[in-house]
Amino acid sequence: MPLMKFFKIILFFWMFFLSSMTDAQKVFEFRDFRGTLKYTGEVAYLIDTTFKINSCQIDKLSNLPISEKVIPDLGWGKFRGWIKLNAKSSKNQQLFLQIHNPVFDEINVYVFQKGKIISGSQTIMKGTLLRPNSLRLLTVPIVLEKDNVYQIYVSGISKFNPVKFPIRFLDQRGLDEFRDSENLYNGLMLGFMTILIILNILIFIFFKVRVFLFFSLSNISFLFLYLYLEGYLFGQKYSELFFENPYFNFQYLIYYGFQLFNFYFVWSIYRLYFLNKSSWVLTYNILISVCLIQVFLMFFSPLWEVYLCHNQIVDIGSFTRLGALLLNIFMLALILKTWREKPFSAWMLIAILPGWLSYVVPRFAAVFLHDSWVTLPFLYSVSSIWNVLFITIGLFLELSKNYKSKIEQESAGKVEVLTEPISQPKSQHVLQLSKRETEILKAFANGFSYQEISDAMFISPHTVRTHIKNIYNKLEINSKAEAVRWVIEHLEVL
Repeated sequence: MPLMKFFKIILFFWMFFLSSMTDAQKVFEFRDFRGTLKYTGEVAYLIDTTFKINSCQIDKLSNLPISEKVIPDLGWGKFRGWIKLNAKSSKNQQLFLQIHNPVFDEINVYVFQKGKIISGSQTIMKGTLLRPNSLRLLTVPIVLEKDNVYQIYVSGISKFNPVKFPIRFLDQRGLDEFRDSENLYNGLMLGFMTILIILNILIFIFFKVRVFLFFSLSNISFLFLYLYLEGYLFGQKYSELFFENPYFNFQYLIYYGFQLFNFYFVWSIYRLYFLNKSSWVLTYNILISVCLIQVFLMFFSPLWEVYLCHNQIVDIGSFTRLGALLLNIFMLALILKTWREKPFSAWMLIAILPGWLSYVVPRFAAVFLHDSWVTLPFLYSVSSIWNVLFITIGLFLELSKNYKSKIEQESAGKVEVLTEPISQPKSQHVLQLSKRETEILKAFANGFSYQEISDAMFISPHTVRTHIKNIYNKLEINSKAEAVRWVIEHLEVL
């Protein structure tokens, strides 16, 4: 047996052992307290699809399943999720229970001692203006007396999203430090993203290359998504209108707006390479249509979700996530298909990989990270900064290369912007065309506008127009109809 295969088998069994080694709920003890996460073996959970179980009934239940994940993840569907923590303090102190999941549609916290509720915070929703201690993250104060055992219950409803409970306990100093560090990080992240967005918009204004504008719109939509996931859009005067409306839910325009802008940006760059490949164009049109259907369906979800059962909600959620998965697979296929022809593909691949890993890795890292964790919005933000930075570099290098080539050719008195010849031409007219001119001619004859050609080639519409004029002169034609006929007649040699 090869050594690598043997190593993989051992690693698999070791991960399985770590994820299943805990079989009972522990009492979490606050001793030398510095703030920590609840993790495997300490958190019990319950999924209530009836929505009828209350906190007093939960307190009387025993033998609840134990979470095997660092962040208790109850999945998604139509249910109310519950988690239970047993806590004990070595001294009298006040702590803060903080839930790092602002996207709950409703969340409640109850603290019990000896079968009686002693404190808590109930029915916090996205539009709730008054939130304990924190506007973004639900942060509930809990007073613990020395050597007493408490039962802490948290319930949450998260429609069409996983019911996750990233729980952290903080003392007053830890809470203050957390707020300071979060404000600093988010300020730096949002500021850096804003600078890159402005830079891309300025490049679009100066060079008239529209892909920089599409990329800016994609990143603006991501900023809205990040603000949503981090809870900045909740607890405001408008929050109830947009996120608790009985007719529509604005959050899905945020989700799908980012997907559509990003996908259209990528397709505008690569579509020129699939002129004669109808299957690729058809796949793109189908995926876009599916995505638009999902936008419409989910935007008006408050009108129909109440009539569906748990399993039907799961099926619809699977359908929406499958659409997003197929979009990303198609985007990866575009990049790999054009890897040799388009240098920009390398920059695209470098840019998108961290984002994909940030989505996948947390689902497998729970068996290793029993003492620390990071939430998905944090990973998304870091990977998105990486994405914006490297795509901006790639776009700018492609633009500068073409612009520099244009300046050099014009200063040398040449007509062509690029003069790379087609290998083994079979026509004298084809011999006169550069590779770039041939690509532009084929795109133009296939119905591409000057702007669409500009998007795919990182050149301005004015430069495209100049190329078309030069092509007309070389081929001795005077109209688009003649260009189309010429391409048809010379299709085999192009």
